[in-house]
Amino acid sequence: MFKKGFTLVELMIVVAIIGILAAIAIPNFMDMQYRAKRAESPANVDGIKTAEMGYDAAFDTLIAVTAAVPTGAMTKAQANWTSGSGFDTLGWSPDGKVRGQYSIITVATGIQDFTVVGEIDVDNDDVDARYTSTKSINTTFHNNNDTF
Repeated sequence: MFKKGFTLVELMIVVAIIGILAAIAIPNFMDMQYRAKRAESPANVDGIKTAEMGYDAAFDTLIAVTAAVPTGAMTKAQANWTSGSGFDTLGWSPDGKVRGQYSIITVATGIQDFTVVGEIDVDNDDVDARYTSTKSINTTFHNNNDTF
């Protein structure tokens, strides 16, 4: 008569396989979380660029926002958007809280141009990912080693 069940070796093999799968899956899961959190920044930079170009077309001038908004130290937590900056003049604000900080640098040499800058630190290691966009260059990601 045979006994039904698993041997200790079979159980150890299953536990080892689960451990290997977890060792592979957890870092990938964390990386995907960071990418999802960082995804807000290029969308906001594109929105700011569009608002700046529309303002320039309507009023023949550019708005500079040299101090990063929202102010304060950047952390991985979301921050409330602060009003009272040039973004109000542009008519642009995000939908709710943000994880990054945004600014606009204007250049008036020859042809008027601007650079929209979005910086974000999703893993709170004081190394920022940076997104920039100009009138003629679409949003570009500059990875300063903040979660690939």
